[in-house]
Amino acid sequence: IAGAADPDVVKAVRAVLDFVYYAHYEAHTEDSLSCLQDAWIRFHSHKHVFVRLGVCDDFNIPKLHSMSHYIDSIRLFGSADGYNTEGPERLHIDFAKLGYRASNRKQYIQQMTTWMERQDAVRRFDQYLQW
Repeated sequence: IAGAADPDVVKAVRAVLDFVYYAHYEAHTEDSLSCLQDAWIRFHSHKHVFVRLGVCDDFNIPKLHSMSHYIDSIRLFGSADGYNTEGPERLHIDFAKLGYRASNRKQYIQQMTTWMERQDAVRRFDQYLQW
C-alpha cells in the first residue's frame, strides 16, 4: 500500500486495524489497554485525511463513537472478545426502519411510536395465547 495511498490514509487505517486487533484480545493488561488507547489517538490524529480527500464530511458514525468507550468498558466489564453489533443493528431494523416504513412519512415519529406500541401489544397478546 505504501506509495499507492496517501501516507495519512495508511497511518489512519493502520491505527484502526491496531485498535481492532487489541480490542479482540481475550484478556487485557494495562499495557494492552495503553496500546489500545495509543491506536485510538493515532487514528484521531490522522482521520482528517478522509475529510480532506472528500471520502466523508464528518465522523459522526455510531460505531466509531462506541469505540471511544471500549477502554472504560473493558476496565469495568472485562474483555470485549466476541462482542459484535448485530444485536443493536437488528433492533434498529425492527424498531426504526420497519416503523418508518409503516408510516406515511409525515409526522413519522408519532406514527412510529404508535406502530411500536401496537406491535408490542400484539406480541404480548400472542404470548398470552401461547401460555
